[in-house]
Amino acid sequence: MKKTLLAVATIAMLLVFSAAYNAKVIDSRVGYQAPNFTVSNADTTVSLQDLKGNYVLLTFWSSADAQSRISNMHYDRIAGASSNLQHIAVNYDRSALVFGEVSKIDNLQNGSQFFDAEGHESQLHETYRISSMGYRTLLIDPNGEIISENPSDSELAQLI
Repeated sequence: MKKTLLAVATIAMLLVFSAAYNAKVIDSRVGYQAPNFTVSNADTTVSLQDLKGNYVLLTFWSSADAQSRISNMHYDRIAGASSNLQHIAVNYDRSALVFGEVSKIDNLQNGSQFFDAEGHESQLHETYRISSMGYRTLLIDPNGEIISENPSDSELAQLI
């Protein structure tokens, strides 16, 4: 009877430990499961969950930050030429009007560009640590894991 009880207790402990080990940690850093979010513009609403099964470039940018603006244009064009790659760009300009005009001037795809009206106070801004980690682009794999930050053209060429 003691052996049976010990075997059951051992199996139960193994199940508890294996369940804890398999849990995916959600974080906005490379190597972790990307936090889910939903963004909208006049035409489109997109959530990261909807894009599961695809590679996703998630770009945070502002027209006041030249490097992030240039990166956004670059990644927008790469994703536009690929069927394997989705692009979601979230803008943190102070004004939706500025965002709209810059998007037109930069010839950005409407369906991929989103203005975060709550700005620096938004949940998305906090979740992805834009203040501490800066504007950046994350490459998310089809399983939802962040696999690269500011991916190079050669990294992206492997996906296209």
